[in-house]
Amino acid sequence: MTQSTEQQIINKLDRITQDIGDIKTDVAVIKSRLDGQQKAIEKIPDLAEKVGELKNWRQIALIIITGTASTVFGWFLRSGRM
Repeated sequence: MTQSTEQQIINKLDRITQDIGDIKTDVAVIKSRLDGQQKAIEKIPDLAEKVGELKNWRQIALIIITGTASTVFGWFLRSGRM
């Protein structure tokens, strides 16, 4: 091998080492962000359950309102006042 070829290989290895260092830094940043958001991630199932409960209450309210409106409408139809 010539001196030039050896120097090129050393330069490439230095760049690879630097890239690996950059990747490790990026991974550390991502890990710290995930650790910071861990509490919020743990609350997701509780929030999903509460949203599900709200949907159930909306459905129940819709059924009650629809039932009441149809009852009143039927009562008016039977009485002949419409």
